[in-house]
Amino acid sequence: MVFFPLINSNLFEGYTTIHNFPPNNWEKTSYPTNKSVWAIFSDGIKWETKYLGEIKKGESKTIFYDEVIKINQNDFYPLILIQLRESNLERKLDYLPSHEYQYTKTPEWRATVGLMIGSTETSYQGEINPFPSKASLLTFHPFIQLKKVDNYFVFINLETYPLIREQEIEIFDAKTKIYIDRIKVKSNYVNIFPLDKYKFTAEQLPVIICRKMAGIPFGLGISKDQKMISFEHTHPPASLTVHGDRFKIQNKIKSEWFKILKNDN
Repeated sequence: MVFFPLINSNLFEGYTTIHNFPPNNWEKTSYPTNKSVWAIFSDGIKWETKYLGEIKKGESKTIFYDEVIKINQNDFYPLILIQLRESNLERKLDYLPSHEYQYTKTPEWRATVGLMIGSTETSYQGEINPFPSKASLLTFHPFIQLKKVDNYFVFINLETYPLIREQEIEIFDAKTKIYIDRIKVKSNYVNIFPLDKYKFTAEQLPVIICRKMAGIPFGLGISKDQKMISFEHTHPPASLTVHGDRFKIQNKIKSEWFKILKNDN
């Protein structure tokens, strides 16, 4: 069974609601009806684990970020993974544990991943699996809202090993191919940085790349009065194809854009 992300930042409080039932009406349920719930996160050297109790068949359970990691003022919010298991985990791990249950992937098992600011909240149905360490990102970012909204780019990375390494994200104008900026991002982490300082117009489409790290890209919008939150993820280049080998086409699209987008700084 996949991992379910639990995220947090100094902009919002995070929660994840897990569900112990299939996302379809045909999946076999021969595994144990009750499952143990485990949280896993990186300290930069090892994966740390924490037992969060049991979830019964047909039950949903909400877990808040500060139930796993106490929120402090140092702005360090590692990505937390929630995993449903049959066996126990060691206190510290050198790599992510394997999954114990057989399940179909059409559709994926997903959790409700939520963000809250006071009484305002938003959520999406999500899951995450580790990316290869030698992977990359290409995404076009159409989610910038121009009126009374603070805009952010969110980049969530997960890898098999707990090392927190740094790479750079580069930002370009998709039409002119002009280089705009570069930002450092971390692995096994929820990276968030503001976009409004770049003063994008309604006619501009930012293209964001990372040549040496993959992850899930999101657009986060928070209204000035904090009564609205939007959280949308962009789709990978493979989603633009209908027939053929989607991932081969994705690699081709990435390769062509990486050649075009030059950062001479």
